[in-house]
Amino acid sequence: MISICLLIIYFLNYNQSIKSQSRFDHSEVEPLSSSLSPKDNKILESCFPSNNRFIDIVPDPLASPPRGWWCDSSQEYGWLGYSYDVGDCPTETELIKTFSWMRNVKGARYVRIYSACDQPRFNDHLINAASRANLGIYSLIWFGFDGDDKWKTRRKALISSIKQNSKAPYVIRAVTVGSEPLFDEVLELDSIVKLINDLKVQLKPYKIPVTLADMAYGFQMNGDAPEVFRAIDFVSLNVLPIFDTNATKSDKSLKFIKFNISYAKLHGNGKRVVIVQTGWPSNKILADRPLATTDLVQEQRYFELLNDNCRFFKAQGVGWFAHIFDDDTFPGWGLNYGNGTEKIEFNPIVEC
Repeated sequence: MISICLLIIYFLNYNQSIKSQSRFDHSEVEPLSSSLSPKDNKILESCFPSNNRFIDIVPDPLASPPRGWWCDSSQEYGWLGYSYDVGDCPTETELIKTFSWMRNVKGARYVRIYSACDQPRFNDHLINAASRANLGIYSLIWFGFDGDDKWKTRRKALISSIKQNSKAPYVIRAVTVGSEPLFDEVLELDSIVKLINDLKVQLKPYKIPVTLADMAYGFQMNGDAPEVFRAIDFVSLNVLPIFDTNATKSDKSLKFIKFNISYAKLHGNGKRVVIVQTGWPSNKILADRPLATTDLVQEQRYFELLNDNCRFFKAQGVGWFAHIFDDDTFPGWGLNYGNGTEKIEFNPIVEC
């Protein structure tokens, strides 16, 4: 998963780094892609994804969503949804069932895609299933861990679906360039920036923003990657407090979370921050910190900590995704067992 040796270097400097962060004016945070005023309540009451707005028949596939289609960024704080692995290539029927459960039972607003399925038209299956479930998508261009060029085919397939599937601009909230591509060093930095900028040009007609997901350390090991921060439309962070060298119990993680958000806002020059991966493992094998405790109790307490600090996330304009949907992807990290049974009492707050 993650190279612990490299992470130790980062977190040894964590306490010193947080002291050196300057105060940041959070009033400058930009919305994700909305031009909607929070005061326009009439539109906000029927935005997507909400219980009051559904995708039925959409017009010309080249048309971008109308003003007020997406819920305003001021509403998108707290829990947004699950990070969901599609590596096993679930069918559209299976996706509809899972996404509907996320939406109707747990109250998810989005699903953040993890990994990739290279079957033809799989992106269309995702789009169709999400539209049926009234769920938005954070799409992903997956680089993988093999050092191959399959990501190029995945990029092409995703762009093709966005251009040809009339529902795509109404469902896809963002396109993400990799999950920890900076940390994994999948490409040279200038190549990543070029890829981001190229995607922004191609997706501009559909008003779909482009981002890159990584840990704070992934940015730091690249000199804070200012060119990446400039290129992305908003910042996507992977925040995993268990890898803090000072990690003890999950309910002591708030300082680490706040540091990561402050770092992203500082270097992102006020761009909005979304935590696309966060959680605390239940698997004792993952307790690689001398004082860290990992079990089901700690996993549940971590998400209770996030709930307890809903007003903090609201004030910061930060939403978060639970990583990950089930244990089949990463044993111990899932909110569910592989058979779909919930591991803990997961009742995330979406409004406060």
